[in-house]
Amino acid sequence: MSNGGQSKGPRPGPGGGGGRRGSMAGGKPLNFKKSVSRILKDFKPLYGVFIFVIIILIASAVFSVINPILLGDFTNAFRDPSSGFVFIESSGINRVNWSLVLTRFIIMAALFFGAAFLSWLAEFLVVKVSADYAYNIRKKIKLKLDKMPLSYFDKHTYGEILSRGTNDVDNISRNMSTIINQTILGISIFVGVLIAMFVTSWKLALVAIAILPLTVILTITIAKHSQKEFMKYRLQLGELNSIIEENYAGFKIVKLFNKEEETIKRFNEVSEKMMWSDRKSQWLSGFIFPSMRFINNLGFIGVSVVGGLIQNLGNMISFFIFLQMFQQPFQQIGQIANVIQSVLASGERIYELLDDEEMSPDPIDAISDVTNVKGEIDFNNVYFSYVKDKPLIQNFNLKVNQGDSIAIVGPTGAGKTTIVNLIMRFYEVDAGEILLDGVDLRDYKRQTLRSSIGMVLQDTWLFSGSIKENIRYGRNDATDQEIIEAAKQAHADHFIQTLPEGYDFILNEDGTNISQGQRQLLTIARAIVSQPKILILDEATSSVDTRTELAIQDAMNRLMKGRTSFIIAHRLSTIKKAKLIIVMQRGEIVEVGNHEELLERDGFYADLYNAQFSGRNPLAPQEIENDNNKL
Repeated sequence: MSNGGQSKGPRPGPGGGGGRRGSMAGGKPLNFKKSVSRILKDFKPLYGVFIFVIIILIASAVFSVINPILLGDFTNAFRDPSSGFVFIESSGINRVNWSLVLTRFIIMAALFFGAAFLSWLAEFLVVKVSADYAYNIRKKIKLKLDKMPLSYFDKHTYGEILSRGTNDVDNISRNMSTIINQTILGISIFVGVLIAMFVTSWKLALVAIAILPLTVILTITIAKHSQKEFMKYRLQLGELNSIIEENYAGFKIVKLFNKEEETIKRFNEVSEKMMWSDRKSQWLSGFIFPSMRFINNLGFIGVSVVGGLIQNLGNMISFFIFLQMFQQPFQQIGQIANVIQSVLASGERIYELLDDEEMSPDPIDAISDVTNVKGEIDFNNVYFSYVKDKPLIQNFNLKVNQGDSIAIVGPTGAGKTTIVNLIMRFYEVDAGEILLDGVDLRDYKRQTLRSSIGMVLQDTWLFSGSIKENIRYGRNDATDQEIIEAAKQAHADHFIQTLPEGYDFILNEDGTNISQGQRQLLTIARAIVSQPKILILDEATSSVDTRTELAIQDAMNRLMKGRTSFIIAHRLSTIKKAKLIIVMQRGEIVEVGNHEELLERDGFYADLYNAQFSGRNPLAPQEIENDNNKL
């Protein structure tokens, strides 16, 4: 029947595959060019809005630059009688032309208001664009995750994936307005002020720009060192999310085994690493602002000395304002640089997910009609491994006829769940083929194939919503009567009727407001309502009491009639009526037959069966040796 493989392989994960690992603890240097290019590409449909925002911000910068010039002229005008702002009466008394002063004040106030309004308008537009980006990128992530192989979820923790789809997307969306507005406005003000300074007084302009090299060198140096810490912080945040999700998901287990101190220790270790990464990045960014103020004050001193020699009060006032405006973009560079580091780190994590290898696409001519599916399955020389060079299934051969009930038994890690995962195409075979009615499974559309299979897992999974909605999840067009009938067959109707709202009773997350056994009954009802051609029961009765197990077994026996069925069970009493029992050990088929035949053979199956009643461990070293001798 089969030549098995080695059992050595990764610990089974949620789908029977390799166990999940923790999120990355370190981080590679950011690829700035690639990250920026990918983010800009996703903003491409919104380029028109960006161009409008740039025009608005340039106009705002122009208004801001004009005002210091007007203010300087305003100051000089009071010292120049020919300006019309001040006149001398016949009595020799100086008088102020308040009408002209008020006019100039209104003009300057209007320019200030115009600059502020345009900045607000730009902020409004960028926030809208950023929200649209977040919406679109989340859709991409959702669609991407739907296309990822199950092996991806075996290798990445839920907290890590969640962090990329929520924290990282939010980080980009919320900081984009800061980057765009401050960058465009800063560049516009810098260029405008530079031109205005040379037009006003080239001597003072040279003094002002003399401090520019110090500012540039300081900013680049700090940004270079803070980049690494920001990347570490984002990675450690994902790891911390994974720990929190894991601890609360298994809260009862943690309490049961008194592991609070261990979980707190692990949490504190990662939290402390994150704290130091955060501190270092904040220390570096915090160093920029006082340094900028120091450099800026040097500029004030220089302008004061040279301006005093020139003796033009209006120009000095203009230049004091210019100098503040000139330095402002560089003071913001520290903040913007930190934000950019953080955004690019988030972008890299997001696009790392979006660029990860997807499941192989269905063929263009893939079979999409399962109306005539019978359920005959053939394994021909199948090879599979979760980890490269560590095969789990080797040269596996098995023929299952239509309507056969096949039980797969064996110790944990023997490869039982792997076999049914390959049928579902949760994983692809490394070599060989699996045929359904003589057609390679890879020639079917995955969605079509899975719609013909009903599956009840050992780990129940229910969604937040009503009981009716959870059962209907098996087939969207199922009527209320079909749902009730499926619940009756699964022996779930009785307990449902005792709930406050019956079939409209709302389950909370993971269905924790009903018992584990009741959750299992609902998953069985969900499989029944799907009316599958092939049925897979992976420890379907493992979480119910003996009385309920007998009732469910009766329902399962009736459900399996005429359907090809695969039953994985540790309770060997539940598979006595299976037409064929496959015994697996270390990835190999070691025995095949029905219940009576295998007991008469007095081999490994007989030891497993008898051990459940005698309490003897069939996998003890001496007994394994005896089993091998029997084989």
